[in-house]
Amino acid sequence: MTLVCSLLLAASLAGCGVARDDSPPRPGIGGASAGAGEGTPATATKDTVRIPGENPTEDAAGAAAAAFPGTAAVTRPQAVTLVGENDWQGAIAASVLVGEPVGAPILLSVADELPEVSAAELADLAPTGAELLDGAKVVRIGAVPAPEGLLARTAAGPDPYTRAAAIDRLSSAARGEPSGHVIIASGEQPAWAMPAAPWAARSGHAVLFTQANSLPPATIAALKEHQDANVHILGPNTVIGPAVERQLRGLADRVERIEAPTPVANAIEFARHMRGSFGWGFIRPGHNFTVASVTRPMDVAAAATFGANGVFAPLLLVDEAARLPAELDGYLLDVQPGYSGNPSAGVFNSIFVLGDEAAISGAAQARLDEISELVPVDVSDR
Repeated sequence: MTLVCSLLLAASLAGCGVARDDSPPRPGIGGASAGAGEGTPATATKDTVRIPGENPTEDAAGAAAAAFPGTAAVTRPQAVTLVGENDWQGAIAASVLVGEPVGAPILLSVADELPEVSAAELADLAPTGAELLDGAKVVRIGAVPAPEGLLARTAAGPDPYTRAAAIDRLSSAARGEPSGHVIIASGEQPAWAMPAAPWAARSGHAVLFTQANSLPPATIAALKEHQDANVHILGPNTVIGPAVERQLRGLADRVERIEAPTPVANAIEFARHMRGSFGWGFIRPGHNFTVASVTRPMDVAAAATFGANGVFAPLLLVDEAARLPAELDGYLLDVQPGYSGNPSAGVFNSIFVLGDEAAISGAAQARLDEISELVPVDVSDR
């Protein structure tokens, strides 16, 4: 995304975009920043945009509104995916439906009814119907409400492993074949699994879950449908153990592990990683990124929307609100854009910050902006 596009999106998030006739302000888009005066718009700087939700449900609605403004038919999604507000595994697995060919952003729900913010956003999105899902306008993950008057498809199961397998079957049916790559993520520790969501949206690669020391039967059965797939374990041995890796080597054409000692470092390693057609490979400037807190795993719903839909941003993590982790600061400095001569010919980084200042502080956002800006580079002594 160019800087101009970033600033245009910032303006729309701050409530300055094209308004829909007779529509109230869309929740999660133009709300006040934490600690700011009433009516202060969400903070947008030259290189960062904050989706200022007090909770992930608001963030998911805000991200969906930014990616699908709905001001014309071509800016409306084919379908919308509904996931329970505590079902982080379902949100990560369902991220595969967010990108092509289905294009179904995720909204969050509770068991009895859609929260007001999600219901309002669903009405604004007005999905057109996904031909590859037999015209469904809603995909329900597990036991979430079925919106009245909207044709729905459901991917259900009694546990996260069977739900992920059901989502995989639905995605494979829509694509006409199973994906050639599968991410195996922890079904027990969300911070290690979160970065899988935007990549699934970007690539269409399935995400299945495992326990630390045992591969669940539902995951084994799903993997057998991906004949000769390449499997990518997300996390170190302490999260997904050697016994699981041995099981996977008996089921897959190739198995690799993407690992680092902490969730923050592991997310960075995933952003850097590329082998063949798998992985972001973000080791140079000129990219979008999303940053979320490990304390809010359901923000993967918003991150997935930004993983596709013209943004293509990997998810990076912070482990405290007040400041950036040293590893994240260092990585963003490594890919900070620079120019020599004409800055108009430079490339730009943009960062989407998920959550209010209780999740990621204003000071942390300011640092993100500082280390993302285009800076002059002195090449005279090179």
